[in-house]
Amino acid sequence: MKAKLYAGAAFVVLGLAAAYAMTSSMGESVAVAPGESLLSGKVTSTTGEALVGIPVKAHRRNSNITVGVYTNAQGEYAFPGWSDLTPAAYDVSIELPDFEHATRDGVDVSEGPTQVNFSLQAREPSIEDATASEVIAGLPGTDEQKLLFSQCSNCHSLQWALRQTRTKEQWVEIVTRMVGRRAASVESFASRTIGQKRFIEPLAEYLASIRGPDAKSDIPFKLRPRPTDEASTKLVVTEYAVPRGGQRELYMIRGDSRFVWPHDVVLDDKYGYYTDHFSYVLGRVDRTTGEVTETPFDLPSGAGRNEGGAMERAGNPGGGAHDILMDKTGKVLIGMDNGIVRYDPATEKFQGWTSGSNMFGLDPNGNIWHTAEGGTGILYNVNTTTGDVAKFTVPKNDGDYDVDTDSHGRTITNVWREGKVAVFDPKTESYNTYPLPTPESGPRRGQIDAQDRLWVAQYYSGSVAMFDPNSGESKEFTVVPGSTPFGAPYAAPYSTSFDNRNQWVWTNDFNSNRIFRIDATTGQTTEFFMPGPYEVRDLTVEEGAERPTVWLPVYRPPAKIVKVQVRPD
Repeated sequence: MKAKLYAGAAFVVLGLAAAYAMTSSMGESVAVAPGESLLSGKVTSTTGEALVGIPVKAHRRNSNITVGVYTNAQGEYAFPGWSDLTPAAYDVSIELPDFEHATRDGVDVSEGPTQVNFSLQAREPSIEDATASEVIAGLPGTDEQKLLFSQCSNCHSLQWALRQTRTKEQWVEIVTRMVGRRAASVESFASRTIGQKRFIEPLAEYLASIRGPDAKSDIPFKLRPRPTDEASTKLVVTEYAVPRGGQRELYMIRGDSRFVWPHDVVLDDKYGYYTDHFSYVLGRVDRTTGEVTETPFDLPSGAGRNEGGAMERAGNPGGGAHDILMDKTGKVLIGMDNGIVRYDPATEKFQGWTSGSNMFGLDPNGNIWHTAEGGTGILYNVNTTTGDVAKFTVPKNDGDYDVDTDSHGRTITNVWREGKVAVFDPKTESYNTYPLPTPESGPRRGQIDAQDRLWVAQYYSGSVAMFDPNSGESKEFTVVPGSTPFGAPYAAPYSTSFDNRNQWVWTNDFNSNRIFRIDATTGQTTEFFMPGPYEVRDLTVEEGAERPTVWLPVYRPPAKIVKVQVRPD
C-alpha cells in the first residue's frame, strides 16, 4: 500500500494579539561560523525588567516546523547553531496567557545572525487560557474533591464541564454517563478513579456546591508560575505539525473525528512513527525534512473497539490505535483492542494478528505479550514468526493497564485500579503481585530500563515509582518537589520514559503543559514549561542521540509531534 503524502502540513498559530513593542537589528550578509546562533535577542517587560523562562518560537515559513527556545536569567535567548532553525524566513512569536501575544513576521536569517528583541505588555489572563491544574488551583474544596474533579480533563477541558450550572441530581446523571454506567455500579476499586460507585455522589455534591443553580458565572483560576531556574530554561523544542492537526477548541470533547489524536510515538534513524487514538492510520514524520505521511491499514478480523468501550462510557473512548513499539529488526508494531498490526518499512506492508491489546510488551525474541480488557485472568503470547498464540492462566486483576517485558522475558503489568504491579516469568510460569508504596496511586504507563527496573507514572498520587523485579522492592519519586500524594498542585503523571545514558526518568503532568525530568540517582526534579497547550499521553527517549532528547506526541488539537532537546551549554 502506498502512503498518502501530505506535503508540509500548515502550522496553526493561536490567536496572536497586536499589542506589543519590539525592536530588531538585521545583520548584513556574513558567513556564519559553525555553531553560531542565527537568531537571538532579549525579552523584557514594558518597564524594562528582564523576563526569564519565556518561550520564543520561530515558525519556518512554508513548512510545518516550529522551533522554540527560552530566555535565561538576563532575559536573553538564542537558537543554538545545532538546532532545527536553519537559514530561512521565520515568523517569531511569544504566546503566553499573562502577556499580550507578540509576533514579528518574515524574519530572514538566511544572510547571517539576526537579533529580535521583545518588550511584552502584561495582560489579565482569561479562563480560556487556564490548564486543568490552574482551574483546580482557583476552586474551593478539599484535596479529594479537587483530585476527583481534575480527572474530568481526561476527556475534555474543565471549563467545558463547568460552563453550565446543574442541581446535584443533574450532576449525578452527568457524572454517571461520563464515567460509564457499568463503572458507576462497581462498589469499590483500590484507586482514586472517579469511575466507581463510591465517588459518584461525592463528586456530584462537590460540583453542585461550586456550579449549582445559584453559582456565579465566573470560574476562578490561578496561573501556575513558570519555572525560572537555569536548568529549566536550557531547552530546545521542535514542533512538527501533522495533517488533521486542527486548532485549539476549549469546548471540544476528545475524539472529534475531524482531527488526528496522536497517542504514541516510536523512532528509527530516519522517522518518528505515531498512532492515532481515533482512527487506524500509521503516521510518519521525516525527522530531517518534517514531511509527514499517514497510511491507513486494515484491521485484523475482530480487532478494534466498539463505540463506548467496555465500560459503556459516553462518546468513543478510543476507537483507534494506541501503543506503538519497534522490534530489533526495525519493524513497527501497533496495538489496539483484540489485535496487533506490524509494519515493515522495507516493504511498506502491514501484517496483522487477531490476538492483541491497546498496550503490550515485546520480549527479547520480538514476540508479543498482552492481557485482555476486563481482567480475564489470561496472559497471551503471540509468536510473531509463526503467528501461534499461547495462553497462560493467571490470577485476575482489576484494571490491568500498561504491559512491558524485560530482557529476561518477564512480563510486568501495571494494575492501575489496584495500585500494584504483577510479574509473570514464562520460564517458571510463576505470577506474583507487588503493591506499590502509596495505596490507590494509580500506576498508569511505564518503561523498563537497561537494568530491568520498571519506571511507572502514578497518575493519582503525583509521583513516579521504580520497581525492581529482582528484589520486589519499590521506590517513589515525587514529581513536584514538596507536594504530598493526592494534594496540590494535583500533578497527574501519565507516562514515563527512561534515559539510560544519563540515568534520568522523564514524565509529564497531564493536568498542565509541563514535563519533568527526575535524576534517578539523586531524586532531583527539573520542571519544563512547554511552549503550548500540550496534552501528553506518551514520552519516548531517543537513546543514542547526540544530546539528551525526548519525543512527545501532542494529543489534543493543535496536534503535533514534538522533539525536546536539553542544551548542554
